[in-house]
Amino acid sequence: MRSLLLTILIFTLLPSAFLTPFVGVLLWSWVSFMSPHRLVWGVGDSLPWALIVGSVGIGGWLLSERRRVPMDTTTVLLAILAVLFTISTYFSLVPDVAWDKWQGIMKEFVFLFITAALVTNRVRAHALLWIMVISVGYYGIKGGVFTLVTGGAYRVWGPDLTAISDNNHLATALVVVLPLMNYLGRQSKNDIIRIGSRLAMGFSILSVMASYSRGAFVALSAMILWFWRHSKHKMVSGVLIAATLAFCVAFMPAEFIQRIGSIQDYQDDASAEGRLAIWGAAYKIALARPLVGGGFYAPYRQEIIDQYAPGVQARAVHSIWMETLGENGFPALIVWTSLLLVGLNNCRTIIRRTKDIPELRWANDMAHMGMVSLLGYAVGGSFLSLSYWDFYYTLLILFAAVRRIALAELVVLGKTQPTLSERLAIGGGLSKHGNLVRPPVVPQPHMAMRPTK
Repeated sequence: MRSLLLTILIFTLLPSAFLTPFVGVLLWSWVSFMSPHRLVWGVGDSLPWALIVGSVGIGGWLLSERRRVPMDTTTVLLAILAVLFTISTYFSLVPDVAWDKWQGIMKEFVFLFITAALVTNRVRAHALLWIMVISVGYYGIKGGVFTLVTGGAYRVWGPDLTAISDNNHLATALVVVLPLMNYLGRQSKNDIIRIGSRLAMGFSILSVMASYSRGAFVALSAMILWFWRHSKHKMVSGVLIAATLAFCVAFMPAEFIQRIGSIQDYQDDASAEGRLAIWGAAYKIALARPLVGGGFYAPYRQEIIDQYAPGVQARAVHSIWMETLGENGFPALIVWTSLLLVGLNNCRTIIRRTKDIPELRWANDMAHMGMVSLLGYAVGGSFLSLSYWDFYYTLLILFAAVRRIALAELVVLGKTQPTLSERLAIGGGLSKHGNLVRPPVVPQPHMAMRPTK
């Protein structure tokens, strides 16, 4: 029954996705991030939903609302990264599997560019963020309830055959989503949503704990420290944070305490030692092939590891930094790292430019929470293989879009005069006097979501 309902729902939304391509972006994001077809059996699990939704969305973008892809730093770096991934795959040491991985990533990148083109106002930015939070937050709530029922005796896992199926990956994904949940709750005037967001955050924290992921626990700790450091009421927030953590830790069984306590004894931990060894192997592959690396999945092949780092067991690299380096080389790592830095800078710029402007308080709050999310990804991802997670790249696209939207609003309000690069980024032309022409219209919160003319 669930399979049939899912199939009917998606096919019902496809015409809207074609006529209003941004609906296609939302539908693609839901299918990609949540993978609802992995929660059912039968026809709903057998159809290629990503291909179906993606084809309709691309068709709608080309025929119904063909907005150009903005030429900002984020999209340019993504384009360069796509080229570097293609080159490294062409010279891959394991081309039979590398090209399959390349195809999946390129499909993601195509929709990233379409998303960048269609997130044109606040309503659309919020709609996309809601879909992203719901898609991942569902597993946080589900896992939290499961943890309460079972007393934390079992680990929480993500949906099968997805980027977040592993318990460590799901936990880090939830750490990334937590600040976004907080933002949506704070922005809502509906008490049910505000309370619901707090409950969802609590369940998600329990899920992170029940994943038994030490990397995610470190990321969660770094995020909590960031929240406390930037809190206006440090005493009150410190007491609340301490009480919440004390409850969660007290609720979890003794195995959880032993697992987290092993962080400081990594020298005696086989898992930690294995990660250090594979990091070294990935680095040696990159040194031998600095421009292209070994290609996707090279560290997973024992014959490749034996060639560059004899004695090391082939496995997942478990580090976003070393995975990118070992599989794609130093140029790709530089561009990949630059993307993260640009995302942080976009948030920082939004915070600086929208400070004390009531009309853009929403953008300021989102940027603050966005920086925390990116921090959680950087810390948690340092111990996981999540370099190519499309959710993370979509966040970067979203923050770049919010920067353009906020800048356009500032121009309308007469609060700033954009630079040449900023004029080009927000999509306006230039008059003969160098002024911005026809800045994008930013609808107010009460306006219905519809394509801007």
